[in-house]
Amino acid sequence: MDTKPEAVPTEKTDVIAETAPETMPAATPGIPEEQTIVSLTDLTPEQAPPSERKQMVKSASLVMVGNLGSSILGMVRQITITALGTNLAGPFASALVPQQTFLDLLANGTVSGALIPTFTDYATPEKREELRRIVFSIVNFMILLMAAVALIFLIIAPWFVSTIVLSSKGYTPAEQNLTITYAQIIIFSLIILGPFAILQAALYSQKEFGWPAFATAAFHVGIIAGAIVGAIIGEQHFGNLGIAFGVLLGAAGEIGLLLPGLRRLGLRYKFVMDLKHPAIKRILRLYGPVALSFLVATIFIYLDKHLASGTPGDGAANVTALSAATTLIQFPGGLVAAALSFAVLPTISRYATEGDTERFKDMILLGLRLGFLLMIPAAAGLISLKGPIVALIFEHGKYHASNADLTAIALQNYAYQLPFLAMDQLLIFSFYARKNTIIPVAMGVFSYSAYLLVALPFWRTIGMPALAFANSAQNTTHAIAMLIALRLAIGSLHLRKTIPTILKILVAAAIMVAVALGSQLLLSHVSLFAQPNLLGHLLMVLVAGGLTAGAYIGCVILFKIEEINLLKGAILAKLGRG
Repeated sequence: MDTKPEAVPTEKTDVIAETAPETMPAATPGIPEEQTIVSLTDLTPEQAPPSERKQMVKSASLVMVGNLGSSILGMVRQITITALGTNLAGPFASALVPQQTFLDLLANGTVSGALIPTFTDYATPEKREELRRIVFSIVNFMILLMAAVALIFLIIAPWFVSTIVLSSKGYTPAEQNLTITYAQIIIFSLIILGPFAILQAALYSQKEFGWPAFATAAFHVGIIAGAIVGAIIGEQHFGNLGIAFGVLLGAAGEIGLLLPGLRRLGLRYKFVMDLKHPAIKRILRLYGPVALSFLVATIFIYLDKHLASGTPGDGAANVTALSAATTLIQFPGGLVAAALSFAVLPTISRYATEGDTERFKDMILLGLRLGFLLMIPAAAGLISLKGPIVALIFEHGKYHASNADLTAIALQNYAYQLPFLAMDQLLIFSFYARKNTIIPVAMGVFSYSAYLLVALPFWRTIGMPALAFANSAQNTTHAIAMLIALRLAIGSLHLRKTIPTILKILVAAAIMVAVALGSQLLLSHVSLFAQPNLLGHLLMVLVAGGLTAGAYIGCVILFKIEEINLLKGAILAKLGRG
């Protein structure tokens, strides 16, 4: 549910799907459920294919480390923005929507569905120069395209924001005008972020995970710097525009941090625009269905933001609560779901190209087990500790206790989707690996029905929480639909092999929740922990959270869940001890 700038989970870049069968061997449907295969998890180290499992977990771990830094800075960014007050944070969150949707539609959506699978075919040193020609042909075209989009939007922004993005009753006139100004400034970041998406895909396709993983942190640093400078200079001199200009600064920092990786691979800038290259034509064929899915997704993104700004109560406060809760949800999403998906994509793309269906399935199952191992406790922890976590992180400056309570409610309703988000990302990427960008599109369109069934009847009555829960219903529906689609496409996934592991994880998570709720109840009677201030919130999170995490880790070790050893080995290897 993420690889991008801030967005509610609805704005995910992964609702996608199938094509280009000419490059792929046919799938192997109908493998009986009882057929025995040798799984990667069943092999001894001596029997296992050379470093395949370790390589996937190592790659995922590297992306996780980079995403951890980015997520922490993203959290600092959200804290900084919310501390300015909902009258600024709400307009800023709304102003990001046009930039996000254009970026997803025109650039981000191509990364996993079309660019990485295509660039992977040019991963050898002999084809490096041809890859360079392809990459910079797309980059140069993207610069021109994004510049045109930015200039057009600059003109239509007053109408677009006030009519499409915002509800007529949700924001005050001052908040509406500020949203328009922010959007007009932010939209020019597309000229940088569009090429960034292409170059990031090129590095991922070469299994260069480090620089792309860390580059996204620069985006948050730019916004934080802009907010701080704006606050120092003051409204009378700068008009509270610091955070908007910070987006431009952050975008420049992102692409700057890719340069060492590009230089190491010999992908220096080239002034070329060979749009007739067969690889580019193939990318366009792959991206056709993806673009359609993003077009549909864009409609629902604007619907979601429009409804959120008009929910009962303070529209800007509700939008800010959803945005702050999204930041917390994106933390495990970026660390686990996106990391596993991007790490596994090059490997499963190779298996798909070679027609090795069994290894393809084994790698998907390994990814699912790793995802569940981390995402189920993440969901359980965020739900059971939502109050003290939100109060500790966001209740500062002009963001008061009532605002934090709204954020906690939004967080709970978003968190239900986390285990399914990990599964969904991996299954989507499994179709990308098979050069298939149609099935996820169809499933994505279908999943929006779940959003509508929850959002439309309840946004005026239940209000903001209903929109958060509608998003969870949408992404959960999509994950289940994708699992069924993959089963139909390649036959049995041998999911029964994962049942013992999942049951152990669920039991461990249940014990973890009991410890979380019990420790909060006990600690709330101790005055030191019950203080409604930073110290009280910090102590509650540290002690209750520490006991909760310890309970889960202890159960995982006690239950001998094998995947924890893979993660441990990968982390030690990154620290130079493995």
